[in-house]
Amino acid sequence: MATDIDVVLPVMVAVFNQKGGVAKTTTACNLAVCLTAFGYRVLLVDLDTQGNATSSFGFSPLPASGAFEVITGRAKVAEVALDTAYEGLWLLPATMSLRDNDHLLAHAGRRRGLLEARLAETGVDVVIVDCPPALAAATATALASASAVLMPVRPDPFAHEGLVNTWYEIKRFREAINVHLGVAGILLTMAGSEATGDDVGRVIRAEFGEQVYGVEINTDPKVAEAAQMALPVAVLDPDGLAGRAYVEATEELLLRLDRQNRPGTRLHPPLGRDEALNRLREWRSTTHAALLRMPTDGASWAKRSPTAEEGEDEDNDDTYFGSVPPPQATPVARRRFGLLLGLAGFAAGMSVEALTGVLRHLLG
Repeated sequence: MATDIDVVLPVMVAVFNQKGGVAKTTTACNLAVCLTAFGYRVLLVDLDTQGNATSSFGFSPLPASGAFEVITGRAKVAEVALDTAYEGLWLLPATMSLRDNDHLLAHAGRRRGLLEARLAETGVDVVIVDCPPALAAATATALASASAVLMPVRPDPFAHEGLVNTWYEIKRFREAINVHLGVAGILLTMAGSEATGDDVGRVIRAEFGEQVYGVEINTDPKVAEAAQMALPVAVLDPDGLAGRAYVEATEELLLRLDRQNRPGTRLHPPLGRDEALNRLREWRSTTHAALLRMPTDGASWAKRSPTAEEGEDEDNDDTYFGSVPPPQATPVARRRFGLLLGLAGFAAGMSVEALTGVLRHLLG
């Protein structure tokens, strides 16, 4: 018999490792955009007080309202979710209030399903949560609601201890607060960046067995290039070393969620890999076109209300979040323009030669 969880709640995957510097945010952002490419409606929630996932999509400085306000009941998702450049992907951003008031989320970390309930009516299929690299109140809030947790691990000399500590905290949370919390696996990232990396990777695989993904995310200079451009590497270079690896890791994540058969982890079948890759390539081309067609004023890029003759667009992305105010009463238009301004600012700070090189990469 279907439960309310089966009917209305999205699958929620928390991306977490107590150790920093493991490409956690990069992994969260790329999994989110790849899941979207595979045909899912996705919400990326930035709970890291640094706000790197938010700025990774071109939103800087941090907005006034976002994840913290939703968790504390001060705002609804539809009011503060950012509309990204990728159809079907939304961002619930980090804010300054999240950094300054993390202690106010302590109660949320002890309440099973609070964040889950706040996101129940979004209509998305998957929620990816970028957690802080510590068991802070924001992390506890995510784990108390998550369907599963994915642990990115950089195979360096300190990786094993950090992974064991993280594994212990997940087990503790499952026993004390969220009995439905599953493990979405261990993903080795930045492979090849350490001389001892292969040895560490073998130790981790020997100890954790099938919990470790078959695919590894290798060190790739395209990752840093993508970060500079506020793009996921899977969009900038979907056929490259790291970009293709994230596509494959997304496929493996979906298989693991399907095998768990836990409440709230069932998803409709994804699109095929070729179709997903084609969507990523299309987004790369679209982003390149946006760089070349920067507006001279905000109005040309603003999302406007349809006229009476045009009527409402039934496929408007915002309808997935329920009843949303018209664009003139919501910051959605400014959010989109903010993304483009971020790209413009990046381009303006480059030499002509450097910008030409970036555009050549985008054209592939």
